[in-house]
Amino acid sequence: MKDNLPLVTVVVVTLNNMNLLRNCLESLYAQDYGQLEIIVVDNASDEDVQGMLAAEFPEVRTVRLDKNYGFAGGNNRGIETAQGKYIALINNDVVAAPQWISFLVATAESDADIGAVASIVIDGNQPEVLDSCGVGIALDGMSRQAMRGTPVPQLTQPKEVLLFSGCACLLKMEALKEVGLFDEDFFAYCEDTDLGLRLRRAGWNIVAAPGAYVHHFYSMTGGKFSLQKIYWVERNHLWVAIKNFPWFLLTMLPLVTGWRYLVQGYYVLKGTGELNRFTERNDLAAIASVYLKAYTDMFAKLPVMLLKRWRFRKKYRLSNIDMFRLILKFRLPIKEIIGN
Repeated sequence: MKDNLPLVTVVVVTLNNMNLLRNCLESLYAQDYGQLEIIVVDNASDEDVQGMLAAEFPEVRTVRLDKNYGFAGGNNRGIETAQGKYIALINNDVVAAPQWISFLVATAESDADIGAVASIVIDGNQPEVLDSCGVGIALDGMSRQAMRGTPVPQLTQPKEVLLFSGCACLLKMEALKEVGLFDEDFFAYCEDTDLGLRLRRAGWNIVAAPGAYVHHFYSMTGGKFSLQKIYWVERNHLWVAIKNFPWFLLTMLPLVTGWRYLVQGYYVLKGTGELNRFTERNDLAAIASVYLKAYTDMFAKLPVMLLKRWRFRKKYRLSNIDMFRLILKFRLPIKEIIGN
């Protein structure tokens, strides 16, 4: 590899799950890219993550946190100590192909206006099935992996996407310095959607890189049918809209959200899809309680989110109309958002 390649800092946030972390780091050690620094951020694990890293991956830099700061705070702590021109984020439940970094960087270097590069994320349990090629969004701020469940694409050139998935992506440090890091009020889930929309509003492009393959063992850390996950997603997707959507699109928020709940109710009664599997594993009273708490906490910080929106307005390069058109271009239907 050439010595003049830009330095890439890879940040891996972990909480226990040492076997997952080990597999992830082994894939990073196998990268064919010659200018890498790897930072593992330990979100106050109970397991001896530090001992494992010292014994098996001594070149890795570690940041041990005093408590669990979530995906947002954990990645921010890693980015704040990074030295690279680019920041590669990868979940501890992701395994990267050997040329992952090389393809991400080649794509980022091809256009100065690219602020983030998405990976081609393959379902770790079904290697012929795509987990995501970028991220799309609904008109209530709910986001989901684009093209999920389809055959793995063979891209020959960068593909424009609305957003990147934070499970495996490349971010330009210059762009982050302009728009800021992850919003730590989110803690986990939708924080990558929020950051991606801020990058978009500031005029940065986001594309998926040909050849940048990773395998994601989906929700191994967070839990696919977790009530806690539902709380974060329901609260945070509304913050995404409040912070980033054009005002006239915000007026549609109650209507679109109400329609989503009606569609979800239909599929629960019908007994099909991911949502039905979730309701089978969780008590309906507990689910209702989680939704209530999500909305209570969302409204409690509504003034804070509106203030963040107001402060960011000076960095707008896309008009409200341009942002509206961009969201419409990559809009996902409610049926796809809820996994049916």
